[in-house]
Amino acid sequence: MPKIIFFLTLTYLLLLIALFITYVTWSAFRLRVPTSLGPLPVGTVWFAAAGAVVSSLWGIFRFNHTWKRSFDYHYYIRPLFGAVTGSIGALIYLVLLNLGSKKNVAVDRDTFYVVAFVFGYADYAFLQLVRNVTDVIIKPGTDASTENSQLK
Repeated sequence: MPKIIFFLTLTYLLLLIALFITYVTWSAFRLRVPTSLGPLPVGTVWFAAAGAVVSSLWGIFRFNHTWKRSFDYHYYIRPLFGAVTGSIGALIYLVLLNLGSKKNVAVDRDTFYVVAFVFGYADYAFLQLVRNVTDVIIKPGTDASTENSQLK
């Protein structure tokens, strides 16, 4: 495993911790940050990026002896990618909750944070979710005989 990946991931982690400490302790900074991004609390993005960094660290610890260089680029942008997948995943979660209810569902912000962290951590699961939703909504129907022949 390239050492730059490890040090870059540690830098991302330290930056996220510094951003968190700054947000909590410096009221002037906190007042300049919006409280929400549409229906999502702004902290959703931070938790999603944190999930991605934790996942990167796990990947480094797990695969450092069998590292595939093709994953390097993934690790370079992982916090940004996780911030997007986690935030969109939290938004999809809200939409699905509202679809299953006659009234708008009031979801605690901590719920969004957990959902964002999970989808930031498990970006592959997020991509699979989007693929499944896309297949249900957009994919044209198939002939049963065609499906059966493809399964063989």
